[in-house]
Amino acid sequence: MTHVLLIQLPVPKLNFGLRTGNIPLGAACLKQAADGIQGCRVDIVPENTASHAGDEALIRIITELEPDILGFTVFAWNLERSLYLAEKIKEKIKTRIIFGGPEITPDNELVRSHAIDFYVYGEGEGVFIDLLTSETLWQKRQGRDPSDNSFLFLGSPYANGYLSTGAGNPMLIETQRGCPYRCRFCYYNKSRKTRSIADDKIVLDGIAHALERGVDEIYLLDPSLNSRPDLLSLLGKITDLNRSGKVSFVSEIRAESVDERMAERFRKAGFKGFEVGLQSTNPIALKKMNRPTNLAAFLSGVKALQKEGIDPTIDLIFGLPGDTLEGFSHTLDYVYDHHLYDHLQVFPLLVLPGTAFRKKSRELGLIYDRKPPYTLISTPEFSSGDMLQALDMAEEKFDTSFCTFPDLEVSFKSERGGDFYVDLDGRRCLAKLILDAPRDLLEIESLARQITSPFQVFFGPGVSDKSYQKAVLNCISKKNPFVPMEVVFIEPEGIPDTEDLLFAMEIKRPHFLDQDLRYLFPEPGNRAVQFTVITKKQDLFFKGEMRRQVFLWDRTNLPEDSDFKSLSPLDGLLINSTDPLDALRNFQGRISVFHDDILPLNFADVRLQIQWMERTEHEKYNIPLLQGINTFKISSFPIIPTSLPSSTTGMV
Repeated sequence: MTHVLLIQLPVPKLNFGLRTGNIPLGAACLKQAADGIQGCRVDIVPENTASHAGDEALIRIITELEPDILGFTVFAWNLERSLYLAEKIKEKIKTRIIFGGPEITPDNELVRSHAIDFYVYGEGEGVFIDLLTSETLWQKRQGRDPSDNSFLFLGSPYANGYLSTGAGNPMLIETQRGCPYRCRFCYYNKSRKTRSIADDKIVLDGIAHALERGVDEIYLLDPSLNSRPDLLSLLGKITDLNRSGKVSFVSEIRAESVDERMAERFRKAGFKGFEVGLQSTNPIALKKMNRPTNLAAFLSGVKALQKEGIDPTIDLIFGLPGDTLEGFSHTLDYVYDHHLYDHLQVFPLLVLPGTAFRKKSRELGLIYDRKPPYTLISTPEFSSGDMLQALDMAEEKFDTSFCTFPDLEVSFKSERGGDFYVDLDGRRCLAKLILDAPRDLLEIESLARQITSPFQVFFGPGVSDKSYQKAVLNCISKKNPFVPMEVVFIEPEGIPDTEDLLFAMEIKRPHFLDQDLRYLFPEPGNRAVQFTVITKKQDLFFKGEMRRQVFLWDRTNLPEDSDFKSLSPLDGLLINSTDPLDALRNFQGRISVFHDDILPLNFADVRLQIQWMERTEHEKYNIPLLQGINTFKISSFPIIPTSLPSSTTGMV
């Protein structure tokens, strides 16, 4: 029996429990395509494990399973971590490793590794079947099947039982592959010369499955939904199926081709929002990116959607070839003057592998970061200083932040005390290491093998020795170099030397977050390790890059409006109260309606903190996952089991 294991790693985050959107649709399509092949079993690493287990924990899980074939779905955000895991796993077990996904393109030198046995370019189903049924293709080490249209007749992996909707996740439905447009910044078309359009029945079967399962949101994975032939006919069928209105739909469109009739059809079918790429109003930039835009038609289409109560999310890109800071300012003015900013996304240009901009980067004079996500540094018309100023201009104009800081979540207490573990598909992984007193480094090394991603370390007042702190952080990061971390100091005597601590860590540099969150601060540097001080000393000034200071409230009374105002210069307030839980819950109820207007508020008790997050952040966080957090006074928890839960054969 050939055992195949597929995994998709998430976008790195600094807050544990955030909804990751790490839905392994590609893996489910491969599993569906391989169904029926004799002597072959395909499993998928469950979403919670893939999304939240640390590096060493994932390596242990996979090596103990000893798959004959291991497949990674690779995106810009997980490329380097996928390579690291593949190489470490290859050192431990004999397995064939496949890399596929949007990041795997012939021009991407970063994907080259001795550990990878085969690269799949473009769609994977046909190549995957060949690899499972023949030895010949393996010898070529790479392959593509641009004509593969198996998704057209295999149907929805949800409806066919290969993929389940996780808590709070939307259902993903492909209605077509390929794109009729050739925008030079984009790789949506995946080098396809033609499109494949799924039959209406495949789409409707997926929607019917969602209605049966109580799924409330479906994302139609079309680069431009309204380029689909006979769209109005499909919308009519969706309207008939979704008469209850229990399912809402989101997708992407070109607003220029939306009229009032189509907008009304979208609304009747249940569409609540669309991502609408404006990108720029600069005619030179639009021409260079091969994206002709009729601004009058664009505005008319957006207004038609808004009239029907459908939210358009407008996308803008700064740093486009041919654009200037002044030109980008005019684009911002256009969005502002026409009131298109209720849902707005602003990005720097990413010079992605496989795109026309990547191929012509020298000709266009594009200077970009060679590491993912390949952020533009400058063009002949857009300096590196302009890049910083462009985002500042956008944030100031719309009074918002397009590059957000990590949320504050520093709960560290429970009734029993001890470290905090979380259940990941039947395995317990360490999410918060609470060091009230020094522990043997051998124990720390053992714990480092089972941490989550991201991860928190709390140094209590009794653990102030700097050399010990550095040893702990080195031990954990050495085994988990791609795991983002938060280091929390509870009532330290002085200001922690974060540069010294960071130097002692062996976290990957530059980390993906160093690049992705580049614009959090004026200068490039660390964005993967957050340092937080919890203290009652208001004069302990702990500010700067990835440093924040939180006031520890342990008074007999609970804070009033005047307290929130006086503490507002700080980065947050942590309530560590001895009041009864019911009194604190009542307090939460009173102030939750004002939480956006006060400084970030936390509760030291993890139960109260999760309840607070459920009140104020339930759309962002996987609350059921957080509710599984528990504490144990004995830190050396049993090692994770060696087999996946049986339910993973049908996807979890």
